[in-house]
Amino acid sequence: MALSLLALPIVAPASTSAWAQDFTTGLHAYEAGEYATAFGNWWPLALKGNAKAQASLGLLYYSGKGAPRDYAKALLWFSRAAEAGQPTAQFFMGVLHYYGKGVPKNLGLAHAWCDIAVTNGYMDSLFCRDAIEPEMSEADKKVSEKFTTQFNLTHDFKN
Repeated sequence: MALSLLALPIVAPASTSAWAQDFTTGLHAYEAGEYATAFGNWWPLALKGNAKAQASLGLLYYSGKGAPRDYAKALLWFSRAAEAGQPTAQFFMGVLHYYGKGVPKNLGLAHAWCDIAVTNGYMDSLFCRDAIEPEMSEADKKVSEKFTTQFNLTHDFKN
């Protein structure tokens, strides 16, 4: 499965205007290749629970831009954002589980996270979910179904 991940934009939040302004400042820095500046803008927002900023920090740690490449830290920030309903982070949770980056490789969880992202409106995750299916064992399929069902029962989608 070939994934082009670093070109995926994380859209500015629609929450408070201060968060949106600060996030947008970070986004402009990111687009200009000023990754450390983007990190500096997104860090305080992420600490305050802004899921878009959390997903963006995950991307910076995943890619090694603006921060040292660190899959464990990418997983931490993607996980927080994914649990908060951020669909790009849900997609990246699938990617991390598929490749075993920061976590043991788990096709069931990879498929589940990609499926959750699709259900949450992130259609770019469709190819991820569908590419994983042929590789899955029956046990992987059960893990995916159980995780997806439980997640959908306990989380609202916020796309």
